[in-house]
Amino acid sequence: MKSSTRALIIATLWPALLLAVPDQALQVNDPLCTLDTDSVILHTPPDAFTSEEKDQTRISAQQVENTSGDISIFSGNVLIERDKLRLQADTTVFNRTTQQLEFDGNIHVDAESLSIEADNGWYNIESQTGKFSNSRYQSADAEYRGETPALSLAKGQQTLMINSSFSSCPGENKDWQLNTSLLKLDQETSTGTAKHAVLWFKNIPIFYTPYLSFPLGDERRSGFLMPGFGNSTSGGAELSVPWYWNIAPNQDAVITPRYMNRRGTQLNTHYRYLTQSSNGLVDLEYLPEDKQTQTERYLIKFNNHSDITTNTNLDLTIQDTSDKDYFDDLGAGFTISNTTHLEQKATLRYTQDTWSINTVLQSYETIDDTIALASRPYRRLPQITVTATDTLRDSELLWSLNSELVDFKHESNTKIEGQRIYLYPQLSWPITGTAWFITPTTGIHYSQYKMTDEFSNELDIENRSLSISSLDAGLFFERDIVNNNYLQTFEPRLYYLYAPYEDQSAIPIFDTTETEFGFSQLFRDNRFSGVDRVGDANQLTLALSSRIISQASSAELLNLSIGQIHYFDDRKVSLTNIESTHKKSDIVAEIGARLNHWNAKSTVQWDTQLDQLDKRNITLSYVSPQQEILNLGYRFRRDPADTNNSIEQTDFSFNWPMTNQYSLLGRWSYSVTDKQDIDSLFGIEYESCCWALRVVAQRYLNIDATPDEDEYDTSIMFQLVLKGLGSVSEKSTTNILKQAIPGYSPEY
Repeated sequence: MKSSTRALIIATLWPALLLAVPDQALQVNDPLCTLDTDSVILHTPPDAFTSEEKDQTRISAQQVENTSGDISIFSGNVLIERDKLRLQADTTVFNRTTQQLEFDGNIHVDAESLSIEADNGWYNIESQTGKFSNSRYQSADAEYRGETPALSLAKGQQTLMINSSFSSCPGENKDWQLNTSLLKLDQETSTGTAKHAVLWFKNIPIFYTPYLSFPLGDERRSGFLMPGFGNSTSGGAELSVPWYWNIAPNQDAVITPRYMNRRGTQLNTHYRYLTQSSNGLVDLEYLPEDKQTQTERYLIKFNNHSDITTNTNLDLTIQDTSDKDYFDDLGAGFTISNTTHLEQKATLRYTQDTWSINTVLQSYETIDDTIALASRPYRRLPQITVTATDTLRDSELLWSLNSELVDFKHESNTKIEGQRIYLYPQLSWPITGTAWFITPTTGIHYSQYKMTDEFSNELDIENRSLSISSLDAGLFFERDIVNNNYLQTFEPRLYYLYAPYEDQSAIPIFDTTETEFGFSQLFRDNRFSGVDRVGDANQLTLALSSRIISQASSAELLNLSIGQIHYFDDRKVSLTNIESTHKKSDIVAEIGARLNHWNAKSTVQWDTQLDQLDKRNITLSYVSPQQEILNLGYRFRRDPADTNNSIEQTDFSFNWPMTNQYSLLGRWSYSVTDKQDIDSLFGIEYESCCWALRVVAQRYLNIDATPDEDEYDTSIMFQLVLKGLGSVSEKSTTNILKQAIPGYSPEY
């Protein structure tokens, strides 16, 4: 035997040696897999030799016969071991001159990540290559397997197969498999490459490609992904063929040509990057000429986050599109629809201890040309905010500061523009006891405006300075109930707010709206969002909350809150310059319950002036670990400007496994007011051991439809997932279902 191999031949009649080699059970975690033990190739991890033994070869057998000076015949449970490689056979002939091993009968090969069974074959110790006939192979983790008449092995890490099959399905009857003229499995790079590959599903050829590259593990690899198919009212039948580009460990991209028979051919690019201090993505979608509109259409999105220092970071958002109908026409299902404005924004943040400083540049592109210039939003160029909260020296007093400097710009020359300075320092003293708290707070709300009108004339607007005070107080009572297994609380709360009236009608409205009344509004110091209006107030909130808590788990099982504001003065400040004279606000009540996998929540708002319900929302959901999902929702809202007008809607969604393999899923959203469907979706899902299929039909209301267009858009989507290879569709189907059915999250 050549000294370069330093082969150590152990000829022994000790058959028990084989019993010392442990068997490793097949690693299959999918409960849907029914294993055919006759088709399973058990993998026993080969030993990793020490650095001194890496070039050695160990051979053991029940019998050994030397027929000449260079030929030895081993028979009976032959075992050959090299570094990270084990070969077994009934009979092995070893030629010392050529360093070649010839195998025959019950050949089994264990590489580091692959097992092989064959009828006959050879392996050369010197070149560390081998070839086997009529072979079956299987990955060490049993994720994939196949057959081939000719298999070549190179150094235990690369496997080359002629006219082979590839599948993740166990057993002889494979639901899907990839038939290739040439297949290479590179265990070192965890990459599979195939030439002239035909994908068969249920004995039907569904896809051919002259070249295919796919990962054998979780590592990213460049190559074509599985194509996507679909059909919709807007785009018609479509085909997309994504190509994944693994640019670098910190960069990748998916480039997808998308053909729609009613629209044309679109090119979509999704690029991601990650550096030591930044991460971001770029989306580019381009359709040179839409067959329907005869126009060029595109979409651009850019998002970036950068950590400049430990305390400083920068966020960038840039969006642009060709027209307002882009998302409806070229999107997919529950994408952003009815979009009228696209935001462009840059935010620089600095935080240090209790201080935070934000600098924002914010602009909007109005893509809906039907919106008048005067009705479009203001731009902040720039906006600087400074906030802080801390204790006052070593006392129990708390101080806080909210401040802002902003310059408002508008694309219409008829709108008022200018700068606004806002300062709101506050001082509070939280006093707490075992079963009570009281927090007095006072602050100065100061604002200064420097405005110009459409003729560039400066407007004389007086500075505004308002003293705002509040007193928040509450009690905590609790008791044990139901044999001390649960704790019930009783929490009354009072909140008094005082803000003097000042005429603010001369101040323009840049970014201020009146907040929607709800339970949280009971304890706010301003009924407006934004600072262009500061609501006058002399009012007292009365609220009561109660909770039931499990003593064993500390989980909150039930909560109930109810409250109302009592006004001592009329509210003169408003956006419409109309005073509010009601002495009491609406009564707001919230109730929430949680039991096992059930969750329920309800909100009710009662108009005490008209003695009727203004709002009511009810949601009920059930989500089990087995992905049994049920969601029920009801929403009613009366228009405050027209009490005879209301919005009333119901919503129902579900995902329900009928068997271990079949599930039904759907959603139905209905407008009771208009007596018509808003959205309806129904699908069926099948999952087996090695593949899954979803078929979903969707029909949703197109509120922008013209009289010549259909009132509803319809689409049929499917997703075929071949476990171990990929998905025969884009991920949009999964995203649509996640948005339509709260709680839905498929594991594959």
